[in-house]
Amino acid sequence: MGARWRADFHLFHTERQEHMDIKILAGKRAVVTGASSGMGAAIARRFAAEGADIWAVGGADAEGLNKTVEDCAESGVQSGGAGYDFSRARAAEDAVREGAEFLGGLDILVNCAGGRVFKGILDITDDEIDFMYELNTKSLFYSCREAARIMTRQKSGHILNMGSVAGIQASADRSLYCTTKAAVHLLTKCLALELGPLGIQVNCLAPGLVDSGRVKVRLAANPEYAEKRISQIPVRRLGDPENIASTTLFIVSPENKFMNGAIVSINGGVSAG
Repeated sequence: MGARWRADFHLFHTERQEHMDIKILAGKRAVVTGASSGMGAAIARRFAAEGADIWAVGGADAEGLNKTVEDCAESGVQSGGAGYDFSRARAAEDAVREGAEFLGGLDILVNCAGGRVFKGILDITDDEIDFMYELNTKSLFYSCREAARIMTRQKSGHILNMGSVAGIQASADRSLYCTTKAAVHLLTKCLALELGPLGIQVNCLAPGLVDSGRVKVRLAANPEYAEKRISQIPVRRLGDPENIASTTLFIVSPENKFMNGAIVSINGGVSAG
């Protein structure tokens, strides 16, 4: 067993309620990592609104994760969650396994957990290299492997990994982050080839600058920098978590039966140039 850290907070649990309206993900069971805030939280809420039972996985932000779980429960679905330290990559395996146990199975895995270290090659420390590969890359191997073990038994499932425009385009002083995200993209394609014949679709989103979390704080603190970054986006605006969630919803929906191994750019056109 790999080391695992559990946040000290209560698990929220509500029984699924009956709904008269038909929802896209009705009856589906989803594990969403990185769900304490930002894109992960928005995805979990959107899935719940469309009828999916949710196991929300967070890190140290217990308050944020509690809110996500409560928000999902308000949609009348079964909702629970726990905190794990993905800088110890094996914790991702535990998160998926425990989520599937809570939900009674697994139909959808969305890997949103991740981190950033932006430094030049001469300044990166050994600990930072280990941290970034554990969190951004190795944890996905473990979460995807555990999901695949479950999904192959039912011969169906969707896995969606969160990559980045940084995994497509090189950037000075960001070699560590870029390479960890490029690895996510190639892992997605390899798994699509391997798991597709077993009924499992594996895809990846490559978002650009999204107006949430640390990005929001950083841009608000430096309006000149914010203006410069936005001017580099062809649509001249930032992404937002809800838009990411809408795209994610389509990719994992039962209506999407043929997309497999795709790296879906959702970055305002930044990767088009």
